[in-house]
Amino acid sequence: MSMSNETVLIEELSWTEVAEKLENGYDTALLACGAIEQHGPHLPTGVDTYLGYAVGKYVARELGNALVAPTLRPGCSDHHTDFPGTFSISRETFVNLLSDYCESLDQMGFDNIVLFPSHGGNIDVMKTYTPKIARDLEQAEVYFVSLDFVGIHEYLENEEGISREKAGVHAGYSETAQMLAEHPDLVDMELAEEGMTRPEFYDEDRIPQSQQESFTHGVRQQVANGILGDARGATADVGREIIERRGDAMAEQIRSRIDSEFLSMDVPDSVAHEHD
Repeated sequence: MSMSNETVLIEELSWTEVAEKLENGYDTALLACGAIEQHGPHLPTGVDTYLGYAVGKYVARELGNALVAPTLRPGCSDHHTDFPGTFSISRETFVNLLSDYCESLDQMGFDNIVLFPSHGGNIDVMKTYTPKIARDLEQAEVYFVSLDFVGIHEYLENEEGISREKAGVHAGYSETAQMLAEHPDLVDMELAEEGMTRPEFYDEDRIPQSQQESFTHGVRQQVANGILGDARGATADVGREIIERRGDAMAEQIRSRIDSEFLSMDVPDSVAHEHD
């Protein structure tokens, strides 16, 4: 086959097309870690998986030398299991899956594997285990890259007039808008509702405590409909802007991380270990 297939998703390519792209400089693999869990009455349970693909595809095209691995899911979603439709796996299973995904990408011949969370419940375990996964691989460098939440909240507040409590952190305006941009056929705006919108819940200084309460007691104990935010009024135009801004920030992080890695390899050994 020729390289006429312009998709950046590995699962949509034949093995010969993957080989050809690797030979032609596609040295970076992007791997989102998503989830299958409740996202209110108006969104499908696959939101974090769909949006992982959306950001991954955007970033791959921005970088120009990257392919997107199949999004890893389910994820660590114990705090949503009070809602039907939620799948959750143990941290041990998640780490084993993530390690096996990375080993496969390493064996394919990718030089760089970029891991990013499209589900908040995966973040801590990803941060903890990425260094070990990197040490265990034969060839590839592994990078953990976070999504830009602060910049998106600032954009929504300053340019769209959407408060933090409306934007939300789960199934609110922000995620609903992104799904309208990517998969409008899976969104039922007639069922879009207000959920948890108490301003103090989203206060910057309190966010870690609010998150810990979600993880400890479960989201259903905080809000009956499963929405942390307010999904009403979301639009596809805003959703597209969020994906693009988030993708631009992530692409910049990746370029910076990989470039600095190469630069550090050129530093004389005596200097590189000066501050060990």
